Amino acid sequence: MSLVAFERPMRVARRHPVATYLVLAYVFSWSCWLPLVLSGSVVRQGDGWPTDLPGLLGPSLAALVTLSVTGGRAAVVDWLGRMARFAVPVWCYLFVAGTLALGLAAELARTGSLDPRELAGYTGAPNLGVVLTFLLVLVVNGLGEEAGWRGFLVDRLLPTHGLLRTAGLVAVVWAGWHLPLFLVLDSFRGLGLAVLGWVIGLYAGSVVLTWLYAVSGRSILVVALWHTTYNFTSATTAMSGLPAAVTSTAVMVVAVLVINRYRKDNSDDQTDPHLPRRHGHRDRQPIPRGGR
Repeated sequence: MSLVAFERPMRVARRHPVATYLVLAYVFSWSCWLPLVLSGSVVRQGDGWPTDLPGLLGPSLAALVTLSVTGGRAAVVDWLGRMARFAVPVWCYLFVAGTLALGLAAELARTGSLDPRELAGYTGAPNLGVVLTFLLVLVVNGLGEEAGWRGFLVDRLLPTHGLLRTAGLVAVVWAGWHLPLFLVLDSFRGLGLAVLGWVIGLYAGSVVLTWLYAVSGRSILVVALWHTTYNFTSATTAMSGLPAAVTSTAVMVVAVLVINRYRKDNSDDQTDPHLPRRHGHRDRQPIPRGGR
């Protein structure tokens, strides 16, 4: 096929990078999940097959394609660098560790013990033991999602929309992206009216992740680590029930604190040093790194 045939879609992508990204993220992920829907497959906690994991790579693949078209090699190199950005304030890692500790403490309080096999019982993933399963999920689920939702979409929206508005906008498209999973994931299929709680929890997660991305100096690695850790404390065989409720509640509490801190984020008085100033800047500007 002639390269001329790609010129028009590439021009459209350069004019509308966010829309291009969203279309690609949905297409890449849903093309993996819709066959599961049509075949009536159900993905269960602790079972490695059938699996929804390949579809979780959709947001990062969409980011890679969009950045390649709109920003070229320099944009892709910057994006890859943020995926390996580990030099962040120490408290960011403590926040990740604290989330894990909270979930483990709740499980210990409930059962009095920790079963390593059940701790590694992640939905759609083979049980390779806690460490290997965590690393697999970090790459596929953590980086697979966060390199796109936060690493591309939040990165584009945050300088011009502020933290809370960005978190809300991303939460809407993030929630819509999950729709096929309500027909595929066993844990989603039985939600019923509890889906309202899931929506609230997802919005809270979007707020926390957007905040963590901003104050860590745009580190995709840190938000992927936290996302993966949170999932392990709420979505594994061992952590169902009380641990999931405890960590989910904690995320909502942190989200409320962030909302209270940034509730005037979109006003003319934007003084937080972690957020980019919008006045006089029409194009996307870098987000300053948070101090240690």
